[in-house]
Formats: sequence, C-alpha cells, structure tokens
Amino acid sequence: MSDYDHLSPTMKTVLDIISRSTLIIYALIAILLIVIALLTFFDAAYLILTIFSHENLIQGIVEILYVLLLTIIVVEVLETVTSYFRTGRILVRPILIAGLTAMVRKVLIINIEEMHITESIAIIGIIGVLVAGIYVLWKTEM
Repeated sequence: MSDYDHLSPTMKTVLDIISRSTLIIYALIAILLIVIALLTFFDAAYLILTIFSHENLIQGIVEILYVLLLTIIVVEVLETVTSYFRTGRILVRPILIAGLTAMVRKVLIINIEEMHITESIAIIGIIGVLVAGIYVLWKTEM
C-alpha cells in the first residue's frame, strides 16, 4: 500500500508534477555546480601558473588554497545533489564536510590581530560541532 493511496487523482497528479519539477531543479543546480567547480579549478590552475609573478609568494599560496578549498566546497555540494539522484534522499556527510572546509577556508583568510575573541570561540565551536557530526555519522555507518 502506497503513502499516496488516500489522495485524489488530481492531488496525485499535482504531487507528481512537483516531484518532477524538483528533479529538474536539482539537475539544473548540478549543471551550475559543475560549471562553478570547473571555473574555480581553472582559476586555481591559473594562479599556480602565475604564482612567481605575485608580489608576495605566501599571499599567492594562500590565494591558491582559498580557491582550491572553494572548489572542494562546490564539489561536496555537488556530491550532495548527485547522491539525491542516486538514493532519493539528501546525505548529511557531504554537507558537513563542505561546512568544515568552509570554516578552514575562513580560518585561512582571517587576520588574527583584527579578530575578536568571541569570533575565535565561535569558529572553534563551529569546527568542533562539524567534526563531531562527521565522527558520529562515521561511527553509525560502521
């Protein structure tokens, strides 16, 4: 017996249209994420090729890491969308990994001298929660 047997034929048709619309939107999002991932990857490759023309080598390396981490974030979000197509549900682990990567990216660009102690505590707390979430998911999948 289906969850939708009690619905009228009109309501079943409406739900079917909504489901198909959702899949189309997810497919469009996946295409845009692929384009963004490729653009950020090529940007990182360009930055690597031009690293020695940068005034400050360390700053250039940080910029490369910044772009590469952005690429990883986009790929993890894309993995969430593709896993939805495979399984029909949203997986939490790629979202947590993308969040953790975003926080590492934030730490790389922060100027420590200008940061307030509350911001530091918040960032440490967020990173701790994300790591704990990833660990709990890893343990439950074993």
